[in-house]
Amino acid sequence: MKLIERLLYLRQLEGLINTPDIKIITGIRRSGKSKLLGAFSDYIVKTDATANIIYIDLTKIKFEHLKEYHALNDYIEEKYRDGVNNYLMIDEVQLCEKFELAINSLHSDEKYDIYLTGSNAFLMSSDLATLFTGRHMEIHVYPFSFKEYCAYFDIGSDYDAHFERYIKLGGLSGSYTYKNDSDKEKYIRDVYDTILIRDLVEKYRLGSATLLKKVAEYLMDNVSNISSSRNISNILVANGTETNYKTVGSYIDHLCHAFVFYEARRYDVRGKTYLQSLSKYYLADTGISFCGTWQT
Repeated sequence: MKLIERLLYLRQLEGLINTPDIKIITGIRRSGKSKLLGAFSDYIVKTDATANIIYIDLTKIKFEHLKEYHALNDYIEEKYRDGVNNYLMIDEVQLCEKFELAINSLHSDEKYDIYLTGSNAFLMSSDLATLFTGRHMEIHVYPFSFKEYCAYFDIGSDYDAHFERYIKLGGLSGSYTYKNDSDKEKYIRDVYDTILIRDLVEKYRLGSATLLKKVAEYLMDNVSNISSSRNISNILVANGTETNYKTVGSYIDHLCHAFVFYEARRYDVRGKTYLQSLSKYYLADTGISFCGTWQT
């Protein structure tokens, strides 16, 4: 797969080097979090010749013995070196059971510059304050922008036509490796279904995957329109779906915490405060909404 430099995010990480926070790379599935961590590690190698980088990818068999938090802690402590900057980078940290206990302990020692990536099911924004008792900083990664899309495909002209294609294809770059649109669609659909089922329904034991999908589909059909959980609930009930506004509101919150949608809240300029209802919701990646409508 072709790689491009995601300079916006690299610059954010560079600006956080040796700050006391636990740096956590978050974002929708397949947005490039692991690749970004790898690129940042390469940057450290080039710019800090004496750096001690402890890089752990828990998806690799060579690190399988570290999927227990005591073992993870002991391994990292053994790799520590005095007199140099010690960078701790862990990819897919959630594969270590009770990883937060090891990370919080290591962070309290103030010896490591810590960077993490992980599954949305375990590193949602809503969970970070609970998981990490110390300070943490999110570096939020989005799917490819149109600028990055053009860089990936070496596009330098006819931007209007390419933009139409980008809107349909979206920014989940893993789909770019497939030749047929039907395969691209399947890739995006699989990512979307994994978020809904594994990250949300299974983790939070939501009562209805069908209802969650209906709420998501409504938000997709009404992107940028003012919406409320009560209005959505009334529409779903009128169409034969049994629910209520509290459940719908909870499902919307879950979809936002998993980075599928982003909420734009209404701001009262005169009162200088955010209003508590009637928000707009925007889809993280336009390709998701076009699944099932492409022509092969």
